[in-house]
Amino acid sequence: MLQQKQFDFIIVGEMHGSQQNAPLMQELLAIILAKSKPVTIAFEWALSNREREALRTYIHGGDIPEQLPSFFANSDGRFTYEHAALLKWIRGYNKTHGNFIDLHTFDESIGSKEPEQVMTDSLRTYKINHPESLVLVETGNMHARSLSYVFMGSEYVPMAALLKKDQAVFSIFLKYIQGQISVEGVNRDVTEAVAQKEGAGVYFDAEVDIPFSQPAQDIKELTKISKLL
Repeated sequence: MLQQKQFDFIIVGEMHGSQQNAPLMQELLAIILAKSKPVTIAFEWALSNREREALRTYIHGGDIPEQLPSFFANSDGRFTYEHAALLKWIRGYNKTHGNFIDLHTFDESIGSKEPEQVMTDSLRTYKINHPESLVLVETGNMHARSLSYVFMGSEYVPMAALLKKDQAVFSIFLKYIQGQISVEGVNRDVTEAVAQKEGAGVYFDAEVDIPFSQPAQDIKELTKISKLL
């Protein structure tokens, strides 16, 4: 499904709090690496510049960051144990194949009245500074919609739709067939989510089925990323 043209961004719309998200991102990375290098994986994580650079240093062979970013312990399912394993896999790939994989985080929208625009600007700026890199994005499925939609009576323009104005964007909807996700520490039936009931519709270029979702484990007791990596 990714062979038709050269894309600037491949955006994966997921439900936060599933153990299956990070392994799927690893599979997509492997597919892309077989066809296109370099590639950047971008996460909807709210990290400081220092925290982001520490992770970038780690995946490029540097020291393990001393402190787990505080966002990881309160990330509403956006960061999971499986994401730690993904970071470790990326580090290993870079070591044996050359540093073809970079990392970016783009949730800098806390307190902003235009969060979609802030996230879009972060991704667009990264792409301008790294024009050779295909950017694989993991984000919530509402941000990954490539068309505007009506939300609470008003038109809402999501991040992917904003990026699409001047970038080549391919958006993927993750459809969870059954199982649970962890939302703020509470396990919920993923099929009951409004976005899952609506499905991909006209807002996505492709759909990937997740046969079964397991809820992400609570990581709040961890204070050192070295316990994971």
